[in-house]
Amino acid sequence: MRAYRKGLELVTSAPAVELAELKHDFFPTIAPQVLSETIGTYQRLGCWSVDPTFSTKSYERLLDVFLHSGLISKRHPANACIVSIPS
Repeated sequence: MRAYRKGLELVTSAPAVELAELKHDFFPTIAPQVLSETIGTYQRLGCWSVDPTFSTKSYERLLDVFLHSGLISKRHPANACIVSIPS
């Protein structure tokens, strides 16, 4: 969980160009400028939050996306998939 929190802090605070350099190996077919602009857009939209909690509302919205895309075939209850964050 500590590593996940550090990752969230990094993607919300580091310059997009720096993140693009760090992640370019994962996206070798995407031009570094395009990757940087995409990451910057995600940052401005607030797609990443330093709060690692996942609300039931967000979970239900995610299920909608997964069902629509065919990645899952049925809804799974939130309490079967989401656990409390350890202190």
